[in-house]
Amino acid sequence: MTNKATSNQQKLVVKLEENAMDSLVHGVEHHLYGKRNTDWKYVILHIFHAVELFLKARLAKHDETLIYRKSGNTVGSDEAIDLLVKEAKLLLFQYAELQESGKYKLGGALDALRKARNSIEHKEVALNPDEVKDFLAAAFVFLDSFVSKELGLSLKAELDKLDEAREDELSENGIEIDDLESQSTYRTLSMAYLFYIQHMRTEGIPISDPKEKWIDYHYFTCEMCEEEAIAVPDPTANHPRVAHCFNCIAQYTVHYCLKCGEPYVSFLQEWEKEMNLSSYPDWVNSVDNEADSFCELCSDWIDDQ
Repeated sequence: MTNKATSNQQKLVVKLEENAMDSLVHGVEHHLYGKRNTDWKYVILHIFHAVELFLKARLAKHDETLIYRKSGNTVGSDEAIDLLVKEAKLLLFQYAELQESGKYKLGGALDALRKARNSIEHKEVALNPDEVKDFLAAAFVFLDSFVSKELGLSLKAELDKLDEAREDELSENGIEIDDLESQSTYRTLSMAYLFYIQHMRTEGIPISDPKEKWIDYHYFTCEMCEEEAIAVPDPTANHPRVAHCFNCIAQYTVHYCLKCGEPYVSFLQEWEKEMNLSSYPDWVNSVDNEADSFCELCSDWIDDQ
């Protein structure tokens, strides 16, 4: 591939990534500031558009010619998933469903998001805020890992840049945002996922597979932002002994009390653009470790004896 062809491919990937990020921000804006029923519609349309564009960006990164049909139009989400699995050899089986035809299409929660998008485009659909949060959560849990692993981007860092640009633009027009952090696009998506796992627990529905036993999450208050936004086990963590705050993204190590066996957490580090994985203790992937002690309740009980 010539340098010119490589440059054109990189430009296409970046353009798709930027458009996807922009759609995410617009979708969350409708969620945060919307006052009409039609705003819920635009949340779904923009969020699904972002998912589809990120899939196309990854496909273009592999081979930019694959994102185009013979007609010149770009492929849809199902075609993108099929090509990413078969041509790019990505392990996307959690989000891809094999059909009798031998082709893959969007599966799981992303399929529900796609169906909602299709229904909105073809007929009037009544949505409520909780349903919209579920769709935000479905998009977040996929994109947060996909964008990092497959496109080498930090979803939070990229969305924070757009939020800051929006704040500057509003400020220039005489509009002040009192608390940008509380209206952060990434935080809104993250907290929607926390709401989702709590909602699914209330409904008694396992998140990933109906055949699985429900996970009994424990929730803790973050010492940095004072929000009860830490879930253990952390459904997004790559290490069993690490959890994070869904509100401010601070990280914690997870311990299990030597007396009662219940989990407790200890602060590890605040979120940074480049997370320093070397700061993780060696035991974050261990079931047993010497760092475990007693939880606060058991420590108090022991002191009283």
